[in-house]
Amino acid sequence: MKYTLLLIVAFFTAIPVLAADGWIRYSNPRFGYAAEAPPGFTLTQESDNGDGATFESKDGARLLIFGAFVEGGAFTADIRQRIAWDNQQGWQVTYDKVTPGWASYSGARGGDILYSRAVTLCDDSAAYFQLTYPRKALKAYNSLVNRMVTSLRPSTGCNHAPAAAPN
Repeated sequence: MKYTLLLIVAFFTAIPVLAADGWIRYSNPRFGYAAEAPPGFTLTQESDNGDGATFESKDGARLLIFGAFVEGGAFTADIRQRIAWDNQQGWQVTYDKVTPGWASYSGARGGDILYSRAVTLCDDSAAYFQLTYPRKALKAYNSLVNRMVTSLRPSTGCNHAPAAAPN
């Protein structure tokens, strides 16, 4: 019984794994998605409810990776609401691309850049990452974002999220 309980706890715990190239593979069994955090980022917090994690880097960048239920499966409406919330927080969203299977948007606030990506999952849920980083590091992060975009995808069963271009 004790081993069964340990196995259950291990199954429902999100697992960050360091790859040989320094990228951290984050898998979330609650929502069934995976994503990668760039080299130089450290896991600083996992959510209490098991929906995601926060990673931070020494240059002040912050990466939120999380899953959420999308009310009624209205993915595009959910993304439009998230864009509106970010605008209310002072972000000037200057780019957005929203499709039925994935979405990306970006903007700026003061000296920081925001990049957000989402993909649909099974059971009216979605996986997201939101990266904020110093504007002075824009070129360095542009090269990292492409890999992060392609890494955010379903990890179990439901593989209907398209492997679309990073824009």
